[in-house]
Amino acid sequence: MQKQPAKFERFDIFQRPKNENRIQTPTGGFISVVALCIIIILVISEFSIYLEAPPIPELYVDTSTGEKFQMNLDILFHHLPCGFLSVNALDKTGNHQLDIHHDLYTTRIDKYGSPISEEAVREVVGRDDQSVDFDLANPFTTDCGNCYGAESETRPCCNTCSDVQAAYNAKGWAFNDAHKVIQCVQEGFIDDLRSHKDEGCRVHGFLRLNRVAGNINIVPGKLILQNSRYVVDSDLYQIDDIFNLTHKINHVSFGDEYSGMINPLDGVMKNWEDKHTSAMYQYNLQIVPTVYKSWGLRANTNQYAVTESLQKVEIHGVGVPGLFFVYELSPIIVDYSESSQSFPHFLTNLCAIIGGVYTVASWIDLCLYKYTQWSKQ
Repeated sequence: MQKQPAKFERFDIFQRPKNENRIQTPTGGFISVVALCIIIILVISEFSIYLEAPPIPELYVDTSTGEKFQMNLDILFHHLPCGFLSVNALDKTGNHQLDIHHDLYTTRIDKYGSPISEEAVREVVGRDDQSVDFDLANPFTTDCGNCYGAESETRPCCNTCSDVQAAYNAKGWAFNDAHKVIQCVQEGFIDDLRSHKDEGCRVHGFLRLNRVAGNINIVPGKLILQNSRYVVDSDLYQIDDIFNLTHKINHVSFGDEYSGMINPLDGVMKNWEDKHTSAMYQYNLQIVPTVYKSWGLRANTNQYAVTESLQKVEIHGVGVPGLFFVYELSPIIVDYSESSQSFPHFLTNLCAIIGGVYTVASWIDLCLYKYTQWSKQ
């Protein structure tokens, strides 16, 4: 007498044949192993996607025009001493920062890029650490140094060589006769310049810039205003015939950094071997404000694209030797937000992977089995 199915057995859709009706083949075993390996690989891949969801970009208009942003830089100049270089920032609002020292540091290096001194200083040559205090109410005292005609109400005295240079720069005068300035002679300014001429310099730190178009330039000499235009006063530092602008950009970025961020200028190396001309390197940067959100963290940063140009500069010819970073800011902000998929969605994908691979493997095994049986007939 046939046994009647139990109450729930009649709803079983996973009906199984008896063991004596099962047939196992070497082909089926091989397909099963391959299918299992594929399932494991796909499951691991799906799990990694679930943990590290790709960020989704959104675009909107930038309204933060009154804010500032930060430029981070680390650049090696293999044949220009630190005392020769000045860093200047100019933008279209008329905000000009000349010979920037705050938050920027210089380290003396040899021509191979190795540091001569581990100490990072704001300026190597012409430091004002020997300045003497003087009384502005009575500037004509024995402690008040001569400015050689460049005195002003804000700078009535020049007690160091750098004071005289600053006074000349404020007047827009070229500073060419350091050997005639007592302060410079006493400090050994010219001898210092000549003793450092075979060195290089590492410039590193950051600058705070307005969110408008502008340019950052690193030039041998001082930027001064003459006849309503800026020129570079570099004759004092023209010890060799030309300025060798060989350099390596270790790092240039704008704002905070996040994991996976790409900075196109990092690692760029430029060698200059022409002994008769100098070089003006211009890097044109298109900066895109970016917000990156990941696991509750928020980074306000900027991505950028770069194109570059090179101009040869002859002695007393057209052009200025140096590095020029000319930048423009996009009016659009890119917002990257990581949004991981839900756990039910993850489980659904796992079921689809396991069921799909199992079904396809079953079809392949069935087709091979039928073909084998047909060929034997």
